[in-house]
Amino acid sequence: MNDPQDCWKRLRDLADHAMGDPRDDAAAIVREYAGGIGRTDVQQFQARLEDTLLAGKHTVVPLAYLDQHQRWLAVLEGACAAMRRQLNPS
Repeated sequence: MNDPQDCWKRLRDLADHAMGDPRDDAAAIVREYAGGIGRTDVQQFQARLEDTLLAGKHTVVPLAYLDQHQRWLAVLEGACAAMRRQLNPS
């Protein structure tokens, strides 16, 4: 998978249909994506993920969408953690 839009779609689908904690599944999705792109693209995608996570944490959502929003934040947290590990393996 080399298309960032495909990665975003898979992350959104995971947030929409995940049961339980989706962080590990999100991490697997971005590891697969990051494995097929260059370091600069990884850095850009990481910045996009982190910006989206930050904006999501400061977004007020209606109560009816709170569970869905929390799943989306969990997906983003898992994805961001995986991208940080990809850039800084220890």
